[in-house]
Amino acid sequence: MTGIGSALLSYFQKYKYNNRFFWKSLAMILIMASIPGLITGLSIYGIATNNVEEELQGLHQNQISNRAANIDDQLAFLEMTVSHWAFDSKFDDKLKSLNFAYNYETVQDMYRTLLSLESSHPFLQKVELFLDKPRPLVFTTERYKFLSDQTDIERYETLLKHDKSMFWTFPKLEGTNQLGLTIVNKIPGDSTEPFGALVATLNQENLLKVLKTLTPYDEGVTMLFNEEANWNLSSSTGPDGAELDQALKQAYMKHQAELGEAAVNDAKPESLLFDYQKVSYSVSYGHFNRMGQKWVYISAAPLSSITAPVVSISKWILIISFSSLLIALLLSWFVSRRIYHPVQRLLTLLSGDKSDEVKDEFAMIEKHWQHMSKETETMRHKLEEQMPLLREGFFLQLAQGYLISLQESDLKERMKRYGWETEERQFVALVVQLTGFANLEGRFSQGDESLVTYAASNIIDELFKSQYEQAEIMNFHNFSIGVLLSFPISHPHTWLEDDLEQVCQDIILAINRILKMQVTISVSKWVHNVKQIPHLFEEVKQALVYRDLLDENQIIKTEQLSKLNVFKETGYPFTLDKEVIHAIRNGQESDAVDLIGQFMKELAANGSTEFMLQQGMLQLLGSIRYASLQSGMNPVQLFGSVNLFEQLAQIKEPEQMLKWFQHKVIAVFVQEMISRQDYHFKQIIEQVIVHLREQYMTPLSLESCADLFGTSPYTLSRAFKQITGINFIDFLTNIRISSAKSLLIETDMKINEVADAIGYQHSYFNRLFKKYEGITPSQFRELNRTE
Repeated sequence: MTGIGSALLSYFQKYKYNNRFFWKSLAMILIMASIPGLITGLSIYGIATNNVEEELQGLHQNQISNRAANIDDQLAFLEMTVSHWAFDSKFDDKLKSLNFAYNYETVQDMYRTLLSLESSHPFLQKVELFLDKPRPLVFTTERYKFLSDQTDIERYETLLKHDKSMFWTFPKLEGTNQLGLTIVNKIPGDSTEPFGALVATLNQENLLKVLKTLTPYDEGVTMLFNEEANWNLSSSTGPDGAELDQALKQAYMKHQAELGEAAVNDAKPESLLFDYQKVSYSVSYGHFNRMGQKWVYISAAPLSSITAPVVSISKWILIISFSSLLIALLLSWFVSRRIYHPVQRLLTLLSGDKSDEVKDEFAMIEKHWQHMSKETETMRHKLEEQMPLLREGFFLQLAQGYLISLQESDLKERMKRYGWETEERQFVALVVQLTGFANLEGRFSQGDESLVTYAASNIIDELFKSQYEQAEIMNFHNFSIGVLLSFPISHPHTWLEDDLEQVCQDIILAINRILKMQVTISVSKWVHNVKQIPHLFEEVKQALVYRDLLDENQIIKTEQLSKLNVFKETGYPFTLDKEVIHAIRNGQESDAVDLIGQFMKELAANGSTEFMLQQGMLQLLGSIRYASLQSGMNPVQLFGSVNLFEQLAQIKEPEQMLKWFQHKVIAVFVQEMISRQDYHFKQIIEQVIVHLREQYMTPLSLESCADLFGTSPYTLSRAFKQITGINFIDFLTNIRISSAKSLLIETDMKINEVADAIGYQHSYFNRLFKKYEGITPSQFRELNRTE
């Protein structure tokens, strides 16, 4: 207690000048925050309690009336629909003489008509057509049957004897004691002597679903009944539900008796309060007049369900009001206690007065403010350091068309941020393409392409920025460097073009001297809009394909391309195309490479531009792929999922094109061709060996076997020797000699008979056998039998 007292004393001493201010502020805020909340909460509670319940009761009665009227309209619409059916021309006197054996189309049309009628209203479950003539039968949507059971005939005949042409009936449902609901219309509709009837049975489940809308709560009961026919339809279930239904009927009859005869004849909906098993119900009832019949509907909903929103709202109003009051008290006390201290801290900070006051959130704000100041300064220095990289990235995106969606004004604003003047300016784009890297063996190795391009971009950057105020150099890699220049519109084009051409010549000389590579520079036309810059770079890149392969260094101006003879007709060397394909198919890889070299020279002689050479090589690649298809190879399996055409289109130099064809196309094709040929010939030799073992006793020759298996004698002989290790004749002779030895040992056949059995003449067999075995056939037999 002593510690708490000393703390309070210290607190009041610290704020000795504003204690009175603090307590007055607290009291004023408490009063101002509490009184409006109390008045508002009590007022809302009183209004809601007294008026909302009455409004909900009235709204509930209106909903019941509107929904009952909707159900009445649906039943009336159903009656009108069924009435219209009876006047359909399909149900006229012709049905009296309908022959079901010969009038197949009429019967099928009747099925379709009944199916259409059955689906015309959601309340309908089944539609039947009863015909009394020529003999009693019943049509349904599935079949028709002639009635033979006298009970069924009398049940349908009773419908025709009814005094009304259209009426409601309540027949018993099949297999149950429950009553169904059916509307009947005699046919023809305008006849005094009907011979049939349309019987439409209602789906009581669907009707009950609609009736349930009269009680729009989870609790309650809805009923529809006909007192005269003892028909009842209710949403209640179980024995308790039946008792509630009976109690509601009695309450309805009692209320009707109290209202008198005039109220009974009046169709106006009525309501009453009904207590059942300690539950109060709000009961609404009314009448449907259905073709002279009186149907009664009753909707009973617990009052607790109707007034539930009022009770819930009242509780929430009280809870929210008291919660708001409590929160207001707490916040008022807290704000009043703390309102002066942060202000004092802020004043101390602004005045520079140093004190040993307790740290709070303002100290944290101060610390963060100082930290953020330092961070801001650091970020500013980093931004200045990164500005060149940001500028380079922006101009690369601009040149490559990634900023094409931006407006002209946005692009100009961004260029201003990077120090470029954009108003009243004209722009020109250049692309510098380096070639001849394949010839620099010894100076650079494979993989140094980026290093060479970077060195060239530095040379170009130094020369252009020393001559022009606004110049941006972009490294496109792959031996390509982009340049964007900007000049005032007032500068004449003639002077600028001459000066620019001189700078390009200086670049060519510098790169030739330092990097030992050839240079092609493409220069665009002049434009005044920043949005056209991506199109300029696209044009100058496309113009590079028209460089003359015979000219090592050149400057191409896109505006002058139409004047140059870059589109002259060129002859495609079809003969060399075929020779290349033939060499590849024969597995002659080196010959194919030499032929492709000749192919490229002839293309260059006919049209020396890079575009013409590239188009011709793409055509040759297509021919090779087509040849692979003709040879039964799948190009995707052969070359993989790599896009060969895209790879070839990226190659600029003829020497690289030739190496690419050699390693990426020809070597792969030839290797696959050789492996396929080896497998093919192996299959043929296996078939030949089987044929020799089966037919060795017949006249056989290398030529006959070659013809039999679809190849040449030379190819068969070479393949046979390569696969088996011996030539064709020796292999056949070994088979025959082996068979002869078996016959000599195992049989008593004469020598000439053995020779005939293996396909030899007697004299030739003796010489051949002695040559292979060193003894005659007779000596071989005697020697083996003696052993």
